[in-house]
Amino acid sequence: MNINFKLLSVVCLLFFGAAGAQEISGKKIISDTLAYAKKFETNKEKYIGKPFSLLLKDMAQMQPRKAKSDIREDRDNPLPSTIFTFSDKDINSGKEVIMAIKWRADAVTTTPLEFFEQEHNYRFTVSEKNFLENKIIKDITVYKP
Repeated sequence: MNINFKLLSVVCLLFFGAAGAQEISGKKIISDTLAYAKKFETNKEKYIGKPFSLLLKDMAQMQPRKAKSDIREDRDNPLPSTIFTFSDKDINSGKEVIMAIKWRADAVTTTPLEFFEQEHNYRFTVSEKNFLENKIIKDITVYKP
């Protein structure tokens, strides 16, 4: 009987330990980044025509970690799109889940963003977030190369 009690205790510890490991600081751990990101693509109608800050707010469980913008010398649309990844790996690795956001055309200068991306090695920091949060979303595409 004593052995059965110990075995039951070990099983309970393992079960509750594994269940607890799925949550850190009240946030669930995302085990499938592609599925998580695809939810936003599936519901993109909620975000199209709205500021990027709304999408970021809804991405409470996992925020982008890297961002690389397509910066052009077009005065009417210098920033047509930005790609976001969800890990700290090299943004050009080709093996990451990518969320590509097309922005509504505007004439806002991209000089600060160019500086931030170079300075921060494409990490999606508060500076990049502040620059992009008022950009209006035109389209969202999620894929894994």
